[in-house]
Amino acid sequence: MRLAYLTAAFAVILATAAPAQETPPQAAPDAPAPAALEEPRSFTIFFDHSGPQIPDEAQALLPQIAEIYTRVGYKAVAVECHSDNVASQAINVPLTEDRARRIKTELVRYGVPEAAVTAVGLGFSDPLVPDAPLDTAISNRRCVIALT
Repeated sequence: MRLAYLTAAFAVILATAAPAQETPPQAAPDAPAPAALEEPRSFTIFFDHSGPQIPDEAQALLPQIAEIYTRVGYKAVAVECHSDNVASQAINVPLTEDRARRIKTELVRYGVPEAAVTAVGLGFSDPLVPDAPLDTAISNRRCVIALT
């Protein structure tokens, strides 16, 4: 069974409608402006164990990341890919480098300038769940995409 999960840090603002008033209330002259809804700046793609292919679910996310990069005016995209500890670093580092290159290629295809994207594969150097058993190691098989 193929497993792939996506996460993104999203800010959500819930507002309730105030009853209509004849005259709108006036804000105090030194009152701070309401906080703007922020675009997500970091995305995580989780990979199954089978290889470097970008999961289908993530393929739909990559054009959205490129669109946010362009619309907001970010200057750089950092792609850092990690693996589980099932194999040696001699196998995991090239695997994560391949995953990072594939994500970079897709972001460039969707309009992010190639020079703006750095892509690195780190193998098992920074696990989310140290010594994770094989059935939960998916949390360590990830690529983090950060917009700056």
